[in-house]
Amino acid sequence: MTQPTKLLIIGGGPCGLITLRNCLRRGSFTEVQLVERQNDIGGVWYQNHTPDHRPRWSTPAYPELIGNVIPEFLSFSEHPFPAPPREHQPFPTLAETNAYLKEFASPFIESGHVRLGFEVIGVEEVEGGGWTVRMKNWNEGGVILEETWDAVVITTVWFDNPYFPDIPGLQELQQLQPSKVQHAITWTGAHAGYEGKRVLVIGNANSANEMASQLASIAQTPIYRSTRRISIFPSLPDPRIQDIGPISRYTTSTANDKITAYVQDGTTIEDIDVVIFGTGYYPHVPYLRVLHTDTRTTAPALVPLTSRTTTPTRIPSLHNQILYAHNPTLAFIGAPTSFIPFTLSDLTSTWLALAWSGLIPIPTTPKDRLAYEQERIRILASQRSETDNPPDLINFHFLGRYEMGYARSLREDVVRARPGLGEVLARWDDEQEERRFAMYAAKMESLYVYVGVERLGMKDVDAT
Repeated sequence: MTQPTKLLIIGGGPCGLITLRNCLRRGSFTEVQLVERQNDIGGVWYQNHTPDHRPRWSTPAYPELIGNVIPEFLSFSEHPFPAPPREHQPFPTLAETNAYLKEFASPFIESGHVRLGFEVIGVEEVEGGGWTVRMKNWNEGGVILEETWDAVVITTVWFDNPYFPDIPGLQELQQLQPSKVQHAITWTGAHAGYEGKRVLVIGNANSANEMASQLASIAQTPIYRSTRRISIFPSLPDPRIQDIGPISRYTTSTANDKITAYVQDGTTIEDIDVVIFGTGYYPHVPYLRVLHTDTRTTAPALVPLTSRTTTPTRIPSLHNQILYAHNPTLAFIGAPTSFIPFTLSDLTSTWLALAWSGLIPIPTTPKDRLAYEQERIRILASQRSETDNPPDLINFHFLGRYEMGYARSLREDVVRARPGLGEVLARWDDEQEERRFAMYAAKMESLYVYVGVERLGMKDVDAT
């Protein structure tokens, strides 16, 4: 692979910002730029309240959001996250996380390495090398411009793509009554529009749990929460929330526009006003096209790399979940889902900066670069075969119990190339893992404090 010198990073959220910093300060490149479609940085940690002509994009964040990760694991290396100024509530808010990211990004914005208001609408592989990038400049009314870059890093993998399960009747319901089928990506809080409404929430991860909890104070109770299994995510018991099993079918009445949900156990929930999905997102980059040679032709054609129907669900053909195996001048940061994504993206983007600078060797052939994906698919199939009803968390990009080994391997590559970075990067050792696991007990305790219940000791929290 020819070492790239001009890099474009797409996306001004945490993954994009740390990639920019690490490529500028830890790599060897002549030009590094970041483009962000919004009028400010932050990604999912930014809410745009500025009235102007620019488009608006939905984000999973909402004004009352309190995170689930402590400052240690929101800190980029050499840039610690300030401790929140609240006793018994160590988890930063949306505003505090956004403030950290803005302060982190400030010198790069001032130096001209960040362009705001630029929406990427096309990335195309160029035969012979490089990438053509088309974007709209919303600072000038959406005028389209085209640029060529040696290498591209995509960090907009997940949060534009809300996932809805494939349940009979749901697609028809979305077509007939789209306002009554909602997703966490558009959640802005339990506002007056939900007052007195009969609501069904789908899912039992953080988003679904928080939406159900907030709705309980304003919507008709009980709030129904449909889950496939017991949640592993911290949430308080609430008598106003009634857990039910998975939904097998939806119907809607033309007489009163109400929804009926049929539960797998044979029960039905009738007269539902709104169904809200907290079912996550899927990886997809709709603006990306790569070269592919059909066996029936000789000329390569541009084709989409990602698809909603890719099986198993993933960004395909990635070496180490980072580099596109068929052309390693395309990279993704933020493809692996992690409980501590800031920490992991700091590591993966450092690895990328050094690999593209020629300091970390990568396999020389596409076949060898695809070996990681093939092994990961094999492991995933084995994991999913262990149960008749595997959870959604068992997927290609969620590494789970394999995350520590994955991170340690990348870290070893980094430290071998740049020994000094071993002193500043997260260590990914057993002590770090213990602190990460301790976050869940701390989150339960903070939830009790938040609702005004007497603070529990850690022993009591563990017992819950």
